[in-house]
Amino acid sequence: MNLLLGRRNSDPVDPARRRALKSLSAGALGLGLPEWLALEACSAAGSLPGRAKQVLVVYEEGGISQMDSFDPKPEALADHRSPFGPVSTSVPGTHFSSLMPLTAKQAHRLAVVRSMTSAATAGHRECCQEFFKGYRFNNAFDFPDIGSVVTEILGTDRPEMPGYIFCPGINMPNAVSSTGFLPAHRAPWKLGTRNLGENLAEPDWEVKSLRPARGLDGRRFAERSSLLEALDHSALADTPGGRAMKSHTEHALDLLTSPAAQAAFDLSRESDRTRDRYGRDHRGHCYLLGRRLIEAGVRFVTVTVIQPPEHVERPGYGQPNGVFLNWDHHEGIYRNGPCGGPQGNSNQERYGLPHPVMMPSLDRSFSALVEDMDERGLLDETLLCFVTEMGRTPKINQHGGRDHWSRAMSIAFAGAACPGGAVIGATDKHGGDVTESLYTPYDYAETIYRKLGIPESRRLERPGGVAVNLSDGGRVIRELF
Repeated sequence: MNLLLGRRNSDPVDPARRRALKSLSAGALGLGLPEWLALEACSAAGSLPGRAKQVLVVYEEGGISQMDSFDPKPEALADHRSPFGPVSTSVPGTHFSSLMPLTAKQAHRLAVVRSMTSAATAGHRECCQEFFKGYRFNNAFDFPDIGSVVTEILGTDRPEMPGYIFCPGINMPNAVSSTGFLPAHRAPWKLGTRNLGENLAEPDWEVKSLRPARGLDGRRFAERSSLLEALDHSALADTPGGRAMKSHTEHALDLLTSPAAQAAFDLSRESDRTRDRYGRDHRGHCYLLGRRLIEAGVRFVTVTVIQPPEHVERPGYGQPNGVFLNWDHHEGIYRNGPCGGPQGNSNQERYGLPHPVMMPSLDRSFSALVEDMDERGLLDETLLCFVTEMGRTPKINQHGGRDHWSRAMSIAFAGAACPGGAVIGATDKHGGDVTESLYTPYDYAETIYRKLGIPESRRLERPGGVAVNLSDGGRVIRELF
């Protein structure tokens, strides 16, 4: 962590202070917190009035089938129809897939958008990037993540906590996430350290960035803090750069030493009943930690999940008959076991792994999250977004799977005055094309900004003074207001 990045080039830096800062940050944090922790400062713009103060995005990677989640199609052609029909929800006349019976009971708290689309090129990277940034994948410049934009404009009400967190941060979101032309400290803090993510359900899982380095006990940490405090009385410390560094260092120390900040990552503080409700697997732990971070005051949290292979008691990715538990089910979307397709035959990912194996975990954890946040009053000022990067083809392919499809998909919202029980937009009887109220990832981005009270007129300034819009021509999803 570089605690010196906040100074201006004209501000002198005491070499002794530089060494102390380097020693403190490297020794205390081990792998290091991202730059933003050292530089996180309240935005000059301040808080703007809006329905939401925080955002929690649940991002399920791979592309969930719309007809097997929020938009069942019992009248589709028999050869392509899902074997899982519709189930009644808590909203009369509204049906979800029977793979989501628990989420169906929370329909009165959800606003479902059945008419969402994604990138014209239906690729994982393209579609994921558009939902993370609100800009077209092939745009000429690299636009920042929505979470980075939000924290740049609104700052944070809890300066001892990061403003933008990935929980835990894996695979495709890691690949597309960037701060664009914003400072590096606006990047998300990723709680995980491996691309495919460690298993949060492991008893010894911890946020490694918060683990003291080997040999740094409480006494040595206190000594380094005292040394830093002594250096703060120098004349150099009273310069603008010195004051900024002191403020940012204090924020870093707050996260390391604040009981409230540390408690946010401690799932053992939850009751057995709550942990059972969310689920004791990796997904349940990710969703529960997402709620705890919102409760701790983090401005923007993104939950990203790929289940570890032990969830289905199979080998992992790259191993014979291995699985990769995202939702990209080109083969055997409904049938477990070998499917005779190119992936399974080459011992690669998704070896016949079906939606029905994975959906019970998602159904349990997502329904628990919605119900729990509502009961705790967190949905009053939190916008909860459930997204995946694309839908699946209305036709089943020769390997019993569904391929990438960007022309129609479903996402869902809750909280921040979104109308519970609403179903927005519609698709045809096959689930393949939008027939009413078509929306895009750019509209999704604008909706988040408006829910946070960020006005449509707000712009970001690129290097060189060029002002740019917060989305690529997006318009709000009006039915959510």
